[in-house]
Amino acid sequence: MSQSRRDERKTRRWTRIGTAWYWIAGAVALAGILAARVLPHRSAASTEFPFPCLAHETLALHVHPYLRIMIEGKPVEIPSAIGIRNPQVDRGLAVGGSCFEPLHTHDNSGIIHIEGPDPNRRYTLGDFFAVWYATSPTIEIGGKPFPVNFAPGEILGHKADAAHHVRLLVDGTPSSQGPSVVLNGLDYCGAQSASPPCVPTAVGDPIPPAILKQYGTGHTIVVEFQ
Repeated sequence: MSQSRRDERKTRRWTRIGTAWYWIAGAVALAGILAARVLPHRSAASTEFPFPCLAHETLALHVHPYLRIMIEGKPVEIPSAIGIRNPQVDRGLAVGGSCFEPLHTHDNSGIIHIEGPDPNRRYTLGDFFAVWYATSPTIEIGGKPFPVNFAPGEILGHKADAAHHVRLLVDGTPSSQGPSVVLNGLDYCGAQSASPPCVPTAVGDPIPPAILKQYGTGHTIVVEFQ
């Protein structure tokens, strides 16, 4: 075989190899692009909580506000174990965990447990939603996922418009404070009472009003989209 033929065959062989590597490299690059598009967004549940994580509940500050969220007249169940990492759950009640935020829930009643080491620390409703979002960034309402948020004119992804409004009621009175409303003075069931407990009811009052008069102040916080 002449030298020119050998050179020609070698050139074609290297061209094929070069083309193969070109397509391999292109496929790898394309896979990287597709992976970047389809990889799930890093969940807020994998981020740090907004407050230092407590190894156990600390009761220097011990308050139980009661939050109810209403979307077009229907109550939204506030999940248990908000603000608790690796919760130990017994019959729907979060009884333990590896980390506690100073704001957390043990059941789905809407009772927020504020339990922390600093009796002078003030916590707001916005702080609770930040803890909730860090625990789980979405909530299912009517079979659809909605973002966990509370801002002026918006609650759980439902935004005020010409036909709807978002309203905050504190003890039944409209409040313009929104997420900045301070929870410390809004104890629903007195922390000093061992009985009755704030029991899970989800859509009703954690303690019936007649019993509440004996044990707690009965403050209520309602956020409604109507």
